[in-house]
Amino acid sequence: MANKKQRRVGESQSEIIQSLPLACSNEQAAVEFFERMRWGECPCCPRCGDTDVYQMRERKTRERNSRFLWRCRGCKKQFTVRIGTVLEDSPIPLRHWAFAFWAASSSKKGVSALEIQRQTGLSYRSALFVLHRIRFAMAPTENGPN
Repeated sequence: MANKKQRRVGESQSEIIQSLPLACSNEQAAVEFFERMRWGECPCCPRCGDTDVYQMRERKTRERNSRFLWRCRGCKKQFTVRIGTVLEDSPIPLRHWAFAFWAASSSKKGVSALEIQRQTGLSYRSALFVLHRIRFAMAPTENGPN
């Protein structure tokens, strides 16, 4: 036990938990956070697995596409960071997902849909939907931790 490094009070346990509140501030920060967590430095196509991909940008301004799309040069399909995750087929902004993930992972006793509704402005049904998906994603798997 003497080898175990002690943390100071209030010190974040994880880089992920530390960067989640910033991801809740706006949609672009949330998208970049989820892309960094999913792909790291090497984004890849969720359909074919090819790493030869690029961010789609607006022609005039050269800024990122408003839908934050990527295109694969291998299969020629468009995709976002949501494809193949619990975020797929959800119109809910990623900043609300980031807040819900942060609240669910940092709370000792969990978080209620009413709390998510109050903090994000989502409807109760949407907040409940988000929490169901988050709980599904955080559930132990057969190969994972028990």
